[in-house]
Amino acid sequence: MRDQASALRNLIQRRSADAPTAASERARIVTFTSGKGGVGKSNLALNVAVAMAQAGSRVCLLDANPGLSNIDLLCGLNCYWNFGHVLTGAKSLSEVILKGPAGINVVPGASGLLEFSASHELAEQVATLETAYDVLVVDTGTGLTETARRFANVADVTFLVTTPEPTAIADAYATLKSWQGSVTTMPDVLVNRAGSAAEAKQILERFRQTVEMFLRCPPPSGCWVAEDSSVAKAVAARRPFVEAVPEGAATRDVRAIAKRLLAGAKPVRTQTLLERL
Repeated sequence: MRDQASALRNLIQRRSADAPTAASERARIVTFTSGKGGVGKSNLALNVAVAMAQAGSRVCLLDANPGLSNIDLLCGLNCYWNFGHVLTGAKSLSEVILKGPAGINVVPGASGLLEFSASHELAEQVATLETAYDVLVVDTGTGLTETARRFANVADVTFLVTTPEPTAIADAYATLKSWQGSVTTMPDVLVNRAGSAAEAKQILERFRQTVEMFLRCPPPSGCWVAEDSSVAKAVAARRPFVEAVPEGAATRDVRAIAKRLLAGAKPVRTQTLLERL
């Protein structure tokens, strides 16, 4: 375990030192948030990260959920050091990175943290990930937290995850409403556990109409992941479902999302992640 951790630390340090600094070479940043818990946000963040790694990208998954962090459990990792130790200064970010499924690097989270620290030192460490990887996936808390809001503002794509349940949809709308004036980029609405494509499209269309009517802002884009009984089995086995059930309906939809995220040139930015954080 110590040898593995040492190798991973050396890897990120080499990548940070050797990576090009051109704006077009910085990592894509993809964040996941939700209006409420229990909608499968963290599991989607993990599986989208794994799907992008399977497609050949260097991916880091950062568990920045200040409430209930469980990415390590979902992918079968056992960790002691985590993001909480980075927040307290006990460890550096590179010292808590673990190797996850499909070769992704995982920064485990710490449950019970109140908020993501605003310290310059921590922001500087997180910013090193931007040049060390092709994609940085960030699993944040619910959209009402400052952590989610901050990462949404620096992300290239933010997924606001909901389910067909009325309470989840209402909370997703409440999140979007609370972001008005403080988040510059409209998130994509991701309907998880959709009973059918028709159901997902109907939910997304109603959501867009509500946003246009009451928030008077451009309607968000949308996508969905199908309801799939094999997902629960993969969670119980502590495996990403895109690995455990490669032909499943949910896997098909997640791979389509990953393919869309990786399509085209990387976003060009004039500021680094550190400057934006």
